[in-house]
Amino acid sequence: MTVETQPLSPDQIKMIKDSIPILDHIHVQLAEKFYRRLFKQYPEFKDYFNTTNQKLLRQPRILIHTLVKVAENVDNFEKLEEDFQRIASKHVGLQVRPDHYPKMGEVMINTICDLFPKEMVDDEFREAWEMTYDKMANMLINLEAEEYATKAWFGFKEFKVTRLQRECIESISFYIAPVDGKPIPKPKRGQYLCMRWQLPGAKNEISRVYSISEYPKGNEYRFTVRYIPGGQISAHIHNNLKIGDTVFVAPPCGSCYYESSPRDLVMLAGGNGITALLSMIEAGLEDGRNVRLLYSNRSPDSRSFGPMLREYKRIYQDRFHITEFISRARYLDPIDQYNNRSLTLEDLDFITPEHDVYLIGPRSYMKMVEDYLTERNIKVKLDYFGPQEI
Repeated sequence: MTVETQPLSPDQIKMIKDSIPILDHIHVQLAEKFYRRLFKQYPEFKDYFNTTNQKLLRQPRILIHTLVKVAENVDNFEKLEEDFQRIASKHVGLQVRPDHYPKMGEVMINTICDLFPKEMVDDEFREAWEMTYDKMANMLINLEAEEYATKAWFGFKEFKVTRLQRECIESISFYIAPVDGKPIPKPKRGQYLCMRWQLPGAKNEISRVYSISEYPKGNEYRFTVRYIPGGQISAHIHNNLKIGDTVFVAPPCGSCYYESSPRDLVMLAGGNGITALLSMIEAGLEDGRNVRLLYSNRSPDSRSFGPMLREYKRIYQDRFHITEFISRARYLDPIDQYNNRSLTLEDLDFITPEHDVYLIGPRSYMKMVEDYLTERNIKVKLDYFGPQEI
């Protein structure tokens, strides 16, 4: 699908760029008012947003950051195409639809006009922002349409839980298979699925995204979930989920996935980030590549897949090196090399631009590693769970 939009005039471009300092100044108020209005006018949008990301202001911060980037590049949207591709992939994973954009745009433009200085807001100002939003929305809609066309189904399909398996004290794996018995589409290694959960007593469905933690050998997907204190869905999975329960699932999605190459692999896993990397490690080793895993955990209780990693080490020996970092407890059963501390930037000095580097973990961990390696001109393949910034 291709949707054309009218180009902005030089005066409109200037009007949008002149908005940037004010966006920076009112960003918290703008984000809070936008989401409050959106959820009041269109309660169905609550199904698409993680309440934790709202409470921690991740989603609001990224909303404003995106608006500023769009305003800065309003006369050169092509510069943002790669960034928009990542956002579109997130949206497809969540099953965002084209008809969502006019509703969000209506609320966004009204909120901007309400909060900007009255002397700036007139019909021309509103029109300039409407055209800018339409330009952004149409670019995303077109990118999403291309990706939706490759998927096995649209929306959320019914699956049932077939197996449960404890991986460590803090993590549990569950397997799901389609209720209709049809073959599942094989994901790219490293991709994820979005699931919709309806918990007892909850007014809205709750969306969560989970990495596929094992490349499917049969007609099941496997996911591995760490218990998070206060987490609605993680508590449900750990305490209440049972074989035969149903869950509604979108098709595999995600732009961070394994790509074949003769280059040596470096995998950086922070905590449960190992779930996205495990099938990529397996593929790299099977392809004959040298693989080095830097695996960080708080304690032995949070280390998943120890037996599997140990088996890979036994089979592939010198082609697979594991360096573990346990930050809060002494560790007595290392697989390979072990450090009783957190990973530091000095631990990354062996990495060169000749490596293929994959990075998944907590946001602070990923930002520290990404910033350091990017400064050294080392490309990093990564994925942030939750809202995608540009």
